[in-house]
Amino acid sequence: MKLNIGHRPKLNPRRHQGFTLIEVMLVIVLIGVMVSAIQFTFSGNKPEQLLEQNSARFAGVFDVAAEYGLLNNVELGLFIEENSYQFLGYDGVSWSPIADNPLFSVYTLPEGLELTLELDDLPIEEPLLFDSSVLINEDEEEDFTETEKKKTIPQVYMLSGGEITPFSLTFSLAEFAIDGDENISFKVTGIYTTPLTIEGPIVNANAR
Repeated sequence: MKLNIGHRPKLNPRRHQGFTLIEVMLVIVLIGVMVSAIQFTFSGNKPEQLLEQNSARFAGVFDVAAEYGLLNNVELGLFIEENSYQFLGYDGVSWSPIADNPLFSVYTLPEGLELTLELDDLPIEEPLLFDSSVLINEDEEEDFTETEKKKTIPQVYMLSGGEITPFSLTFSLAEFAIDGDENISFKVTGIYTTPLTIEGPIVNANAR
């Protein structure tokens, strides 16, 4: 997985205007239906369509996860690998999969697609005030350094108050999958709060 991480990010707390329970549940249901519909359209599509659909799916699930954390007053995290991602819950001691919602479980991209995560070089105008290290205990952090590939400690944090770690996630073609196709990508960006924004298609003529 390609990571461009300058330092462990902090978050800028902003006052979150609450939603009613009915509003939150309605949003979760609607986005869940939209995401489910997207998943049935992948097969047989061109690379650009696959990139667009997968970036849209990710943005939709991320928004659902943010609402889930707000509704249940729990801290969530996003764990990203080269061609997969999943959402984790924090119980005050460790991170673990969210058992009651399969939408947040590990999702693997179709073959030929890959992810690139960036946590710096974003247009952030205000200082970041939240220290995400409070969500990682010292033992986990040491273990993470030694067995980074085996641990599922999130790179992106989603607080119960609605704030998120500023990040961008690029969906692109793996080098072996380009084979004459235009090297394009879609970038999903989140700064402080949802909803995320999607940019693309981006043509990367000299990227490889």
